[in-house]
Amino acid sequence: MRLITLLLLPVFSFAQSHVDAKELLNKVYQKTLNLETQHISFTNTIAAPSNGGMKERKSNGELFAMGEKVRIKTDAFEFLSDGNNAYLIYPEDEEIEKTVSGEETSLSPSDILKNYQNGYSYKMAGKANENGKTIQYVVLKPVASEEIREIIIGVDTKTLLLENYTQFGTNGINTTFTVNQYKVNDPLNADMFNINADEFKGYYRL
Repeated sequence: MRLITLLLLPVFSFAQSHVDAKELLNKVYQKTLNLETQHISFTNTIAAPSNGGMKERKSNGELFAMGEKVRIKTDAFEFLSDGNNAYLIYPEDEEIEKTVSGEETSLSPSDILKNYQNGYSYKMAGKANENGKTIQYVVLKPVASEEIREIIIGVDTKTLLLENYTQFGTNGINTTFTVNQYKVNDPLNADMFNINADEFKGYYRL
């Protein structure tokens, strides 16, 4: 009986970690959905294999969200979802391109967490103190994927909001989204989520 208990203990611990990790991510997802508005300044880092090492490319941006509406501004492009349709905007070329799936393109915390609710195993990883915050990490592994090896999500244990997210690709390319500042429930102008607003007059629609 004692031997059976010892053999089952690792299985039980893994199952409990899976439940705890998924429950944490669900809490973060629900809290994010309940926010009236979000304003996030972030850094997006892409690391790719190069000459035996890793070459990084970083870009900064801002994310605005109001309910299901999302707008992301980066140095190269903008992403906008009005809740029904999603668009990629290239201000320098004054072009707007409609995208097939907003959730796959968006860096919105609610979209990130929604994308990985199914088809993954979950495991609690360690905690870390970063910039005065306690971050709980969760490791996600896809049940079946040819593109994703694993994902690590960091959650601020005090606010229960997304702090960072890293996707490790099977091709060796890693993508990291890091929150620099997270403001919630500040007033936002609803027109900024309108693709037909005056600021887009004259833009070419692809």
